[in-house]
Amino acid sequence: MSSKVNKQVADMQSSTGITTAESNEFQRNWKDQRWDRAGKEGNYDRTRDHLNFEVSKGGIVRPIDKTRTVGEKITDRLTQCGITDPNINRKTPNIRICAKFVFGGSNKRMHELAFGNQVVDLKKGADNSHIIRCKDVEEWAKDIYSFACKEWGEDNIVGFYVHLDETNPHIHCCMLPITSQNKLSFKQVFCGASKWECRDKMLALHDRLAVYNKKWGLERGSNIYETGARHRSTEEYRRELSSDCTALEKKITELRIQLSEINQDIHRAKIKQKGLSTMIRNLEQEKEQLLNKKTELETIIQKGNGDTTLLSAELEKLNAEIAKVSEKLADKQHKLQTADGELQVLQKQVDELKGKESELRAETSRAVDTIQQQIHYRLSTATLPNILQEFKDKFQLLDFKSMDLFEDTMLKDLTERGEEIMQCALLLFAGYVDQATTFAEGHGGGGGGSQMKWGRDENEDDWAWARRCMTMAHKMNKAPQSSKKSKR
Repeated sequence: MSSKVNKQVADMQSSTGITTAESNEFQRNWKDQRWDRAGKEGNYDRTRDHLNFEVSKGGIVRPIDKTRTVGEKITDRLTQCGITDPNINRKTPNIRICAKFVFGGSNKRMHELAFGNQVVDLKKGADNSHIIRCKDVEEWAKDIYSFACKEWGEDNIVGFYVHLDETNPHIHCCMLPITSQNKLSFKQVFCGASKWECRDKMLALHDRLAVYNKKWGLERGSNIYETGARHRSTEEYRRELSSDCTALEKKITELRIQLSEINQDIHRAKIKQKGLSTMIRNLEQEKEQLLNKKTELETIIQKGNGDTTLLSAELEKLNAEIAKVSEKLADKQHKLQTADGELQVLQKQVDELKGKESELRAETSRAVDTIQQQIHYRLSTATLPNILQEFKDKFQLLDFKSMDLFEDTMLKDLTERGEEIMQCALLLFAGYVDQATTFAEGHGGGGGGSQMKWGRDENEDDWAWARRCMTMAHKMNKAPQSSKKSKR
């Protein structure tokens, strides 16, 4: 094993429940179309799906059971404890009834646990169907399962899935915050009475987890309250993006230095080229003057004017000067040709470096955009329910004239039918047009139809596509318009 320190990863997110889509992802309960999209848009490898497993009650390792969704398991457990889901009948669910944990570790060490010495090809479309799951990853998963049982109770685990088909092997553990008195309390079980108590509980939790991970070569990670780092969907993804951006910026800096050095060479080459051009021009003028003198002298000799001996000696001297100037001219022309060639080579290098820099900047921009999109997603999902609830509370206080300003707006409709619109938009985003239409009609909508022309444009990015899905879902979930508008 490498001498590099391998860190454990543990991330917790609160949730008001587990959607069917989330459950299907945990269980890989996907059909061909969904697998195809996952392969194109994410880091999923279907040829390694057979390596995924779950740890069930009693710490039993088995293939993932897809007969019941995680949501159904949550309902079963709540019913067993005599608890009614507090989010039922809430237009905007806001009671935390579930914690979603991700457990893992440094990429290299997790690959050693999962695959041993086998080489996994992580390129998209690669065939890894020959890879065999190692026993170590099963034993590690059973240890983490024991840790979760000891911390929160085995009966409260409603899903414990180990994924080996992504870039970094990891565990998804879904846990209910049910106390020993069969009460539902996320704050009591996971958070504590204040943010400071929550911080202390999380720090202590990482310490206790490190005891289980120590024998697997995974050490406690850095304290996020000291480093300022925050987990995203997975710790690995955040670190990889940060590392990528740093590496790309470093490459760009190196290219800029190379460009600066080459531009200096180009500047010197241009000065040299200019100097040679001036010398050639002067030599050409000098040669032309000497040739004119030679012509005049030859004419005088032919006419027999003057002393032939002296004139012949002067002509011989003139020929020697012309030969010398011609030699210098040839030398300077050769040097100019060489300088022109060097300048072309340098210019080509500049063009190539600028092209590489442009590519790197585009790649950096894409990586930064991905980070910004994830942050935007987190902020949106965290604040949207509160915004809608605040609007709903204030809306009831408006007079009829002010209410009319919000008629037929998505803001008003989201506060009233947010769940239906979001579910319909989700189906549209996934490409299930018929199911979205059926869902909308089944919930009183009538603004769309299965015959509508619909689909994602070839060059449409995720954000534009998502906005169109939301707009269409809003339209589809409107009640059919009557022939006469109602009046207050």
